[in-house]
Amino acid sequence: MKNYEKKSFIQIFLGYFVSVAMFILLLGYLYFQQQQTFLMQKIAMNMHQYLMKLKQSQFKYKQDGFSYEATFNSKLKKQLPQKDGDIYYKAFSKRHIIKIDASIVDNELKKIKYFTIILQILLISFFAFISFILARKSLKPMADTISHLDRFMKDLIHDLNTPITSILINSKMLKKDAIEKDIKKITRIENSAKNISSLYANLEILLDGNSLKKENIDLTILINDIVEIYKSIYPNIKFNVDIKGDNVNINLNAIKRILDNIISNACKYSIDINPTIEISYNNDILIIKDNGKGIKYPKKIFERSYKEVDSGHGIGMHIVHRLCSELSISIDIKSEPNQGTIVTLKFN
Repeated sequence: MKNYEKKSFIQIFLGYFVSVAMFILLLGYLYFQQQQTFLMQKIAMNMHQYLMKLKQSQFKYKQDGFSYEATFNSKLKKQLPQKDGDIYYKAFSKRHIIKIDASIVDNELKKIKYFTIILQILLISFFAFISFILARKSLKPMADTISHLDRFMKDLIHDLNTPITSILINSKMLKKDAIEKDIKKITRIENSAKNISSLYANLEILLDGNSLKKENIDLTILINDIVEIYKSIYPNIKFNVDIKGDNVNINLNAIKRILDNIISNACKYSIDINPTIEISYNNDILIIKDNGKGIKYPKKIFERSYKEVDSGHGIGMHIVHRLCSELSISIDIKSEPNQGTIVTLKFN
């Protein structure tokens, strides 16, 4: 199950479960209050029966846990038994107060309380299982549709690879025999094909989210290899690489796409004078910093199709964000126009 499927499942499950659990807890509370009232009414009846027997025996009758007190307080009202220390008492008139040992009532209340709690636990457990089943069933149509679309996209992307490769090969062959004025046109075709090839690579790794198996990767070698490629493409850019740390447990193809997209953007939007890209890694934190044109709205950079210039597809950083989410990598971007951009990746 992919991360976005897990999040959807958790949201649906919690939606069912929390609402039902709160309802069960409320019903349990009301049930306990009702049973407590019934118990007090029962105790009041027992007290009344005790008082009747007292009167019949000329106040000589004795019963364990019960006691009698004569009073002449006219303010006493008839009510349910009330607790006072280690006794419950009830006034039956301004002359008679019956008392009962509090342990007798409290023991009955404990039984009701324990029964209510056990009943609530059983009901909540049962509805947790029901919520799990409902959440799975609710996700199934969406999962089937996404699976169908993924298969379609994989087939489509696979078919795109052949013509892209053919365009790149033939453009290189045409360059050899082309005159100077045609080389620029061929270069534009070649660059467009490379853009499509990069988009193809991004989509391919993104659609392969179910098989993002992790392995120990030497980040020093990987970053240096990527930097060497971009040094050949952008010879005017200065790269400062400072990598300190052990191997990273991560999917190789996914981290390649993440780093390639970030470094590619840093290169494409570098300033014309003294362009510099600094890459550092220490304590599971990778920082890629440039002194380029910067981003006007860095919070929007992960939105699909968002771009601040006409070039590009506006999907690269969206895919970076998706891959980081799949790999549990925290990503943060700080940028200001004409001040450069800092991308921070934290490997959890």
